[in-house]
Amino acid sequence: MQKGKKWTSEEKMSAILEGPKGQPAREISRERGISEGQYYKWRDEALSGMKAGLKDKRSKEWRDNSWEVERNRLLKMIGEQQLIIDIQKKTFGDL
Repeated sequence: MQKGKKWTSEEKMSAILEGPKGQPAREISRERGISEGQYYKWRDEALSGMKAGLKDKRSKEWRDNSWEVERNRLLKMIGEQQLIIDIQKKTFGDL
């Protein structure tokens, strides 16, 4: 087994895709110079990524909430400005 080799995502994907073709994990691992445990770790990571990629993008949890954060920031700012205006009106009256 090789130690310290950096595997690219393409190399990992190539190894993982041999499994569904019917090649045993032991054989794939031996040919690639990795442990069976490493093969299964890569496979599990790929499957979890695939699961995330196939989620319903219409669901609330998938949507980007950055606009909501900005909206809330702006509403807070508007509220603060309105409070300042109300205090000025009470202090100085309507001019």
